[in-house]
Amino acid sequence: PTATRSPSPTAATPKPASSYAKPTKLCPAEEPMARKPAPPILESDLPETARDLVRLVGWAKAEALIRELGGIPFPVPKGADNNPAGAARYARLAEIVGHRGAERIVAEYGDDILHIPNCKTAIARARMRAMRARCDAGATLEEIALEFGCTTRWVSMVLKRPDDGSGAVLEMGGQMGLF
Repeated sequence: PTATRSPSPTAATPKPASSYAKPTKLCPAEEPMARKPAPPILESDLPETARDLVRLVGWAKAEALIRELGGIPFPVPKGADNNPAGAARYARLAEIVGHRGAERIVAEYGDDILHIPNCKTAIARARMRAMRARCDAGATLEEIALEFGCTTRWVSMVLKRPDDGSGAVLEMGGQMGLF
C-alpha cells in the first residue's frame, strides 16, 4: 500500500506565468540570429523539371514555386477559367509566379500533372560547397558548424568528401564511393 501525501497548506504555489517579469531587451548572445542568404545552387544540380521551371518563369519565381509547393504533384489547369477547380489552381499558381508565369506554365504543362521537385539534393550540395568555401577562407570547424546549424562532426565529414575537380562535392566519399 502506498501512502499519498497531501500538499501542505504552507507549500509554495507557483506563480502564474503572467506575473513573471519579462526581459525588455535580449543580451547580444540571446538575440535571434539574422537569416543568411542561401548558398547558390548550380543549375546542373537541379532536376530536369526544376530546370524547365527556371526556363519558363525565371529563377526567382521557380524558387518561390519550389519553396511553396515542392514535393507535391500539382494538376496544372487547361486555362484560367476552365472550371472552378482549375480556376482556383490557376489563381494559386498566379499568386506564386505571377500571371505571365502562370500562363507560361499552363502553355507548357496544361491539363497535365506537374511534379514540382523539392530540390533537397541540390540544396544539400550547395550547402556542402558553401561549407567547403568557408573552410578555404579560413573558418574553423566550430564557426562553420554554428553558421550552418550543424555539428562539427558533420562539417568534418563534409570536408573529407572528395570533389569532382570543379568544386562539386561528390555524394559518397571513401570506399563507399567505389560502389
